Amino acid sequence: MTYSINKVAVIGAGTMGGGIAAHLANIGIEVVLLDILTPNLTDEEKDDPKARNRLVQSLYDRMVKAKPANLARPDRAKFITIGNIEDDLDRLADCDWYIEAIIERLEPKQQLMERIEAIRKAGSIISSNTSGIPISIIAEGRSEDFKAHFLGTHFFNPPRYLKLLEIIPTPETAGEVVEFMSRFGRDVLGKGVVVCKDTPNFIGNRFFTIANSYSVEYAFKHGYTIEQVDAITGPLLGRPKTATFRLLDLIGLDIMGHVTTNLYDAIPNDPYREILKSDHSNTVIAQMLDNKWFGNKTDQGFYKKTYVNGKREFWTLDPEMMEYSAPEQVRYESIGSTRKIEELDKRLPAILEQEEDPAVTFIRDTLYYSLAYAAFITPEIAYRLVDVDNAVRWGFAHEAGPFEMWDMLGVASTAKKMEEAGLEVADWVKEMLAAGHGSFYRNGYYYDFMEKGYKRKPIDPKIVSIQALRDSGNEVKRNMSASLLDIGDGVALLEMHSPKINALDADFIDMAYVALERLNSDFDALVIGNQGEHFSAGANLMLVLLAAQEEEWDELDLMIQQFQQANMAVKYAEVPVVAAPFGMTLGGGCEVCLH
Repeated sequence: MTYSINKVAVIGAGTMGGGIAAHLANIGIEVVLLDILTPNLTDEEKDDPKARNRLVQSLYDRMVKAKPANLARPDRAKFITIGNIEDDLDRLADCDWYIEAIIERLEPKQQLMERIEAIRKAGSIISSNTSGIPISIIAEGRSEDFKAHFLGTHFFNPPRYLKLLEIIPTPETAGEVVEFMSRFGRDVLGKGVVVCKDTPNFIGNRFFTIANSYSVEYAFKHGYTIEQVDAITGPLLGRPKTATFRLLDLIGLDIMGHVTTNLYDAIPNDPYREILKSDHSNTVIAQMLDNKWFGNKTDQGFYKKTYVNGKREFWTLDPEMMEYSAPEQVRYESIGSTRKIEELDKRLPAILEQEEDPAVTFIRDTLYYSLAYAAFITPEIAYRLVDVDNAVRWGFAHEAGPFEMWDMLGVASTAKKMEEAGLEVADWVKEMLAAGHGSFYRNGYYYDFMEKGYKRKPIDPKIVSIQALRDSGNEVKRNMSASLLDIGDGVALLEMHSPKINALDADFIDMAYVALERLNSDFDALVIGNQGEHFSAGANLMLVLLAAQEEEWDELDLMIQQFQQANMAVKYAEVPVVAAPFGMTLGGGCEVCLH
């Protein structure tokens, strides 16, 4: 059967449902967003459509006002129509995809599925955004056709910004539905798609909940402060600045409490689950929940927003005293001597080679634990280890997943150190090493723990690898800051690759002129971009400063004129020129895109 999605029903207009609806609207897909009928209506209000939709309207308004913005532009809202499930369910009869995003309780979900089956059109797809309830149970009692078109589609919050989409088929889900939704998620929704086994919390949240719970318990047990842990576990380890405790505040302590409680009961055969009941962290978090210190939504959690002399500050919680105080500067010799190493695969081993201090101890002990758990749980939750790494990178914006990090440290040597620390290394990892396979990845292949050999990593055909182009001899010209490459099909790529932030300098300007010249003879279109950490942070201010200090005003003026002339030449080029911005796109980098 041929599937297409032009109209979608999202049922449940809370944080996730509203975010999913906005993501679809940003693409230009028509969405009907429903929630429950406004409760406790007066007799006068019962016949008033606005009153009946007051609840869903308030949830919609919250979605529109949320920061970071759910809607790419205000006019995207025109693709969303709101209503309630009592009055407007029949408006869903012509939808191509039904997404359930209601309360995390089984009975209401099953009742909703019964109602959807009564009105859905033939061939439509139904999915649940649940994060913890087994997908197959939700569809119990439904017809064979319904089950064949039913699966889990677990978005990560906020859906517009986090790349991961977990797709969870049941044994009854038709293979063509899984294939279509995987392709739709990747090509239309722009997601990184991971197909998961139908196990509690799937891949991303299962791994994160256990690993993060251990880090929190370790911190409290060994007397680390909130700011110390977040200084250790953020960008230093290739993770966002939210690190550990800021991330919990962002998620919400009430939500995490609900997740950990449900997960503990759902995984009776997982020995690692006991970390979810740890004394130190549970005592602290229970008190915070009693105090309604839920995190960002209440302006206090592990951090508290406060004002000192009119200036906003974020004070940190002392878990012993349950009081807040101004954060102190965190300094460790191990961090200071390694934080400027740019590549994670070099920085991470260097950290663990430092002389022992509290930062090294914390990183080593918590990292080894997370690696051991990843190896233990992967065969249960995933079909491939590459899916676990992708889920962690795409779902939590980490630079590397657990198996990628293990490779950085050396699998055999790290496994030995883990066992010396009292951790159990999974049997399949030992078998891999005994067979002479010394890494989880090598030369574009990953280790298949089922077939006990290497398989080629899946490659998205819509992604052009600049390194692969370079390796294939498609680099036309190169200097210190930029390259011109032949992408194929008559398209050239102007790549900036100055260190770290792709600052723009004279070498980039020179290469831009080379690209423009070649457009007139060898190419029909040009793309400006790169695959670094950022598009461009703008002009190389260090060179500008040095030129100013040396009073090289003529040279500085010439460089500015050349940059402006290059931008104008790009703007008025006779063939298409497309900029592909991402990450930091500042100053001159932004100017390139605007032209």
